[in-house]
Amino acid sequence: MADVRAASLPAPVGGWDVLHAIADMPPQNAVRLDNWFCEPDRVETRGGYTSHVTGFVDTVDTLFAYRPPSGGDKLLAAAGGSIFDATIAGPVGTAVAVGFTSARWQYVQVTTTGGHFILAVNGADAPILYNGSVVTAAAITGPTVANLAWTNLHQSRVWTGERNSLVTWYLAPNAIAGAAVQFDLTSVATMGGSITTMATWSRDGGAGADDTAVFITSEGEALIYAGTDPSNAATWGLQGVFRIGRPLGRRCVVKFGADLCVFTEDGIVLLSQILPVDASQRSAAAISNQINAAVTAAAREYANSFGWEPFLYPARNMAIFNVPIASGAFDQYAFNTITRAPSRFTEVPARCWALIGGLPYFGSTTSVCLFDNGSTDNGATINAVAIQAPNAFGSRPQKKMFRRAQPILRVTGVPSFGVDIALDYRTFYALPAVVASDVRDFFWDNAYWDSAIWLTDTIVIDEMRGVRGIGRTGAVRLVVDTGAAGRVSWVGTNVLYVPGGLL
Repeated sequence: MADVRAASLPAPVGGWDVLHAIADMPPQNAVRLDNWFCEPDRVETRGGYTSHVTGFVDTVDTLFAYRPPSGGDKLLAAAGGSIFDATIAGPVGTAVAVGFTSARWQYVQVTTTGGHFILAVNGADAPILYNGSVVTAAAITGPTVANLAWTNLHQSRVWTGERNSLVTWYLAPNAIAGAAVQFDLTSVATMGGSITTMATWSRDGGAGADDTAVFITSEGEALIYAGTDPSNAATWGLQGVFRIGRPLGRRCVVKFGADLCVFTEDGIVLLSQILPVDASQRSAAAISNQINAAVTAAAREYANSFGWEPFLYPARNMAIFNVPIASGAFDQYAFNTITRAPSRFTEVPARCWALIGGLPYFGSTTSVCLFDNGSTDNGATINAVAIQAPNAFGSRPQKKMFRRAQPILRVTGVPSFGVDIALDYRTFYALPAVVASDVRDFFWDNAYWDSAIWLTDTIVIDEMRGVRGIGRTGAVRLVVDTGAAGRVSWVGTNVLYVPGGLL
């Protein structure tokens, strides 16, 4: 009788890996991990999306999250030359404001004695204000206002700057209009270029006098200032000029706890980790180190494309990095903010993101959509693909005959999946066919009375499926189609094999 052996492999909770050689990849990592999200104890198929507001004639390039101190939050969408209220689900209504040249706005929220406002600029039109009901012009003087392309609120002052310029401007404290004062960084930015954006670095996690101002240039320099009053050298000073890698788009920065996370051509970096290291070590210090090759490859092809944007979704401990992959097409590189394990989302047509009421929304070609809602993409099945790291099952030189694979899945419905073993690093062959599970007889209306499982219950599926092939290493490949099965969690896989001879 053949010496059948069994091995139990964990799900690839270490995430997508393009860093390690395929023959030396940690067993908890994956060669490919599409439309899965890594949790500490499992990987789970990503949530789907549903249309929220439909019928836009132009692409939605900006979502504004308006969050006043009191009253309900509002969601605005900029498409073409107009801005719309997208708070309530349904067909798009009459525009809140029209007549703009660009829909690619950058904005800040400011509370003054006169109320709570969004102040927005786009580098093509005069800046605007939104107070929760109407859009008006922001009466700022000093710079060429139609050229203002970025803005930030720092130490109670609105800062802004013109496109293709190293000159910045700031308003009086707690002001949203008036005469702006010039602050020239031309002699500070040693690499030249222009200011792409500005952010506030709250090193202690809060807002206070110790917050620093970070100006990021198009050439990848971070110019860091500390202080409260830029007109007073005694209370404002340069802390340093650091190389961080060229930023990807104006929406390249997101607050990450007490840190700043920057989307750059060299990877996704945290300022606290990247500033102390030499340029040659930037890749190793990046939180995206495990998938940096994918980030840099996308940057080489699409650095000048619209859609690069980091986005935090705290309710799911999820950091999403929007990546253009073709004209009008996007992937998302998703990280668990606790474990930092990455994966990739595909077929999510997100051009921009916003968080309202703790829920994630994105703008697409003709609609605003609610993400992480249900287990389908507007009714279309989500195809989740995983290819684990090749495993030698104890002895790399020894051949094995693989017989069975048993994925351990947690589901609330009948799953459809396919599983096989890729032999000797041949992970690129056609994926296994997806077949409905045989466990349907365990569900309500398909089982004996008093023994059926309600569809809302979570059950564990451990269906054994035949695989075949002889090789020295084997990589589990699992394909799951969501839909009727709801979201699927993958805990691990049991593999049966027969060991053979050496070499």
